[in-house]
Amino acid sequence: MTTSVLTRVEADRKELFLLVVRALADAGDPTLVRRLADVAVRLASADEEWTTRLADWMSRHPALARLRLALVAELAHARIQARATRTRSFVDRALRRADEPGELLAYWLGRYGRSLPQPLKRGVADAVVRLYDEPAVATYDGPGASLRFADVLALTHPVPRDGTQSALFALTIARRRGLTHDIPPYLTLLRARRELYRIAADRRAPLLDRPDGALRLASAAMTWSSVRRWLLGTMTGAAWAAVLPTMSYRERLAHLADLDRAGVSAEVAAWVAADLADPASVARAGATPLDVVAAVRAVPDSRWSAPLGRALEWSLGNVPALPGRTLVLVDRSDLMAGPCPAARSLTRADAAAVFGAALALRAVAADLVSVGAGSPRVPATPGDGPLDVVARFGRPGGSTGLEHALRRHLDGHDRVVILTHPSRAGEVAGTVAGRQHVVTAITGGAFTAIPYVEAAGDASWPF
Repeated sequence: MTTSVLTRVEADRKELFLLVVRALADAGDPTLVRRLADVAVRLASADEEWTTRLADWMSRHPALARLRLALVAELAHARIQARATRTRSFVDRALRRADEPGELLAYWLGRYGRSLPQPLKRGVADAVVRLYDEPAVATYDGPGASLRFADVLALTHPVPRDGTQSALFALTIARRRGLTHDIPPYLTLLRARRELYRIAADRRAPLLDRPDGALRLASAAMTWSSVRRWLLGTMTGAAWAAVLPTMSYRERLAHLADLDRAGVSAEVAAWVAADLADPASVARAGATPLDVVAAVRAVPDSRWSAPLGRALEWSLGNVPALPGRTLVLVDRSDLMAGPCPAARSLTRADAAAVFGAALALRAVAADLVSVGAGSPRVPATPGDGPLDVVARFGRPGGSTGLEHALRRHLDGHDRVVILTHPSRAGEVAGTVAGRQHVVTAITGGAFTAIPYVEAAGDASWPF
């Protein structure tokens, strides 16, 4: 490559990676897919190897699933334009979950129109044969899908691997067309689910009090959300007891108040509490102090307090330990009084305080500042817990400027992290302060994003 081309590629790499990292903190930003496509269409042709490695790395982060498929589509398009070989197998390998063939095709149709090149069509068809089974149909083939399974079949014409899959394909087509259909005996999961929905609404909750109630739900692959729909929105204690083993750690954390309202038994609650407090469970889930404090605020002074306290302690391990000296400015002004979108039991001000406290407790050296009615420093010392530090912030309110606080407290720090409202981000835009991170989407993913943003500055890619 010439120097100018290499410089352009390096700039595109950094821009693309930073867009991806932003999605870790704010996956709901509607502009991200379009902005990613603008860069990816250039980079997929100029540096396919790097872009493919980025797409593979993105598969480790569930929050990046939608963005990863957009990148896969752009890579496939670049390969097709270049007449590269093995594009079919590239597409097949890139699809990991049964909802992804439809998601990929929906993106392609919106971006490149109804004409599907053969390598794309065949790669998706191969993935469909590999991924479409009874649990997949039960889980992903619903009205909310980007494309129904039958639509994917009509576009790609996969050859079923056996008679069972052939019957499954026929069933998805009949369902899509609203036709009356029979379910063969060997499609046991879908038959079990149909039988559940044939039970009269007023007899469904009592069914779960029977010894085989939980087994019947499991045989039909009923998730907690599908059970809630089946029960017409009213979850009983027996219903929660039946689905809790299949729920994720984060789902259990978010529904503790619902468990109390439904009156789950002491035995079930003890099992949940033990898992909440288990360090291995906290680590696997990637639960952050923001997640745990939101749960604490949702169920204050309850039977969950002790296990949540231990979970909060362990969750600090999922916060990056930033090297060097870090200045953390936490906006506690009146603008931060509304609810935090990522943790509805917390205000933006309290979520920012939790986030800042966790960063400060984990950093090698940190100065934590409350910005609102003045800009005092907030002590955060070894041995403190996040809630100990949060309690020192005092009441939110006031309107002290972020730029003023930055000038007052910046003193040779290696980085500045500013936690604020989206409308205030411009106050410090362009301020030169070493590595500066303005965090307006205060989420658990934003913890992960900070070290990745810094890595991008040095082209130290994590893949």
